[in-house]
Amino acid sequence: MEKNFHEEASQPGVFTLNEGNIEAEKAIADAEAAINLLTGTLDAHMMAGKEAKAAQELAKDKLKDSIWKHKTPFDNSPLAYCFNRLNTKERVLEAVAQVALAPTTDTPDALRAEAAALHGASDAVLPAIPSIKFTGGEIEADLILVEVISGSGDSYLSALIQEFGNSDWVKHALKFESHAKDQCPLCQQSLPQDFYGEVRKVFDVTYEKRLAALNALQQRYQGAVEQLLRQCNGPTYEIEAIQIHAVNLRALLQRNLQILATKVSNPTTAVSLDSSAALLKSLNDSIAVEQHKIDEFNAKVKNKQTHLDSIKDRFWVWLKNACEPQLAAFETEDQQLSKKRQQAKDGVVQMRAEIAVQRNLIAASRAATTNVDQSVESINQWLKILGLKGFELVKEEGAVPRYRLQREAVNDGVFRTLSEGEKTLISFLYFLEVCNGELNAQGGTLKGERIIVIDDPISSLSHNYVYDIASLIRRLVLHPRTRFKQVVILTHNLFFFHEMHKLLKEDKEDSLALFRICKAHYSTVVPMGENEIQNDYQACWHTLKDALNGSASASVIPNVMRNILEHYFTFVHQKESLRRALMELSDENPQFRALYRYVNRESHADSINLTDFGEIDPHAFIQRFREVFVKTNFEAHFDKMMA
Repeated sequence: MEKNFHEEASQPGVFTLNEGNIEAEKAIADAEAAINLLTGTLDAHMMAGKEAKAAQELAKDKLKDSIWKHKTPFDNSPLAYCFNRLNTKERVLEAVAQVALAPTTDTPDALRAEAAALHGASDAVLPAIPSIKFTGGEIEADLILVEVISGSGDSYLSALIQEFGNSDWVKHALKFESHAKDQCPLCQQSLPQDFYGEVRKVFDVTYEKRLAALNALQQRYQGAVEQLLRQCNGPTYEIEAIQIHAVNLRALLQRNLQILATKVSNPTTAVSLDSSAALLKSLNDSIAVEQHKIDEFNAKVKNKQTHLDSIKDRFWVWLKNACEPQLAAFETEDQQLSKKRQQAKDGVVQMRAEIAVQRNLIAASRAATTNVDQSVESINQWLKILGLKGFELVKEEGAVPRYRLQREAVNDGVFRTLSEGEKTLISFLYFLEVCNGELNAQGGTLKGERIIVIDDPISSLSHNYVYDIASLIRRLVLHPRTRFKQVVILTHNLFFFHEMHKLLKEDKEDSLALFRICKAHYSTVVPMGENEIQNDYQACWHTLKDALNGSASASVIPNVMRNILEHYFTFVHQKESLRRALMELSDENPQFRALYRYVNRESHADSINLTDFGEIDPHAFIQRFREVFVKTNFEAHFDKMMA
């Protein structure tokens, strides 16, 4: 309204057809009739295409079901692995479709038996058993073992020690030198001067080197034995046939370790170690036998997967043959339906082209015969009928026809001089002319294809024109019912709502639908019965119930409560009773004192309004509201309105 009549000095003209041009009227009427027929045919083609598409989808769903029935007998069977990752009907159908059709002699029972036999074998590949290696074998033949390791002859004691053959225990006795002082550590007798020096000459550097070599040999052999025993004690070698040979080898090696220890203790003693080669070979031979068994088993496991894959391929060939009748029937039906869809598509294209031709005819006729004068006359005529005097709409000449409001001796700012009701009516009349005409001479969509939305045409200051606006909508929008494709009317005004509803019932309008828009966090549109809301008082109770169930904002609850109390207790002449009840409840419930103070103030008592209630809990607030009616002995009315 502001844009069209307040901000702008003039408004775009509305082009309508000259009533006197019979030929143009007939041409347009014929074209519109042709468009209606073509549109019907277009709709029929579109419906045929949709039906063919739906039939295709239904046929495919039936095919999926029939293919799925072939699958279900193999669930939880040895052949179930053939359907791995094929857990939907769509996937099973795709898998069957991809298999090439080929002759087969396989049967499901035979394939099931083959798969069961293979599944009975273990799927795990056994680990290999490495052969045993013993790095101490060469030590067993070392010459130092048979060598007599004795002291040198540089000392006067050498001949005596050699004669007695006591070099080993003499060598051991040297370690007690620091404790014995000048006595023999064995017999405790006094020794000659420098006796220990002469003994040390017997065990010279050469002797020490040979002894060190013998010790190193012992350590190497012991390390090799420990490594071998650790390997033999591993879980891989726990097989009985291997352990028999491992036990024998372990015993031999333990004996050799004892012999070596004796040699180290008595270097002059010649010893020989038993060869471990034969027992080691026997052990590795037994390992080779077990490894051969493992190789054979693992070969079976590997071939098992190959065989299972082969069974799977043969099974799918059999399944393809089993499903072929259903696949062939679907293919035939699908081709027929595809042909129908293509025919419908071609029909749609053709109808749209023919409709475009008729639209061009209408545009050409309108361009040659339309003007804006008739809209001016129509609006001014309605202004007189509605009793609006003192101003009128006039045409403004120019390249683009426009309108402007005019009073006697006043040309500018006429819209500002109008009352709220007059502004509403003149704007609404212009809107109705736009709905029924065009804003350019070439025209636009057909009226029968237009959707008209009328949003809240009655304001609080134009309620005197409720009947007039309702009548205008009925005459210029709703009649005839084929004038527009759809009409949506939005309003906050209950009187206008009931007036429109009454007019529509008089016209026996059967395509009427009523809805309520509820605004909370989001707006919701819900169906509404024709007698659901009769007046503003009922509307307040309805809003209260909407807030309780979350379909309206809780913030409106206090104000709605106050409006209800004002309306009801004024109507029953119990305002004093209400005031006393609110004061008593305020004293009884301090936490709700602000609420009771708020609802106890009349809406327009003064300019002060206390609305800080904190977070509003609808259930708690409505329970406190109920207490007002209980306190005033009107509990039954509350229960009835909240039912």
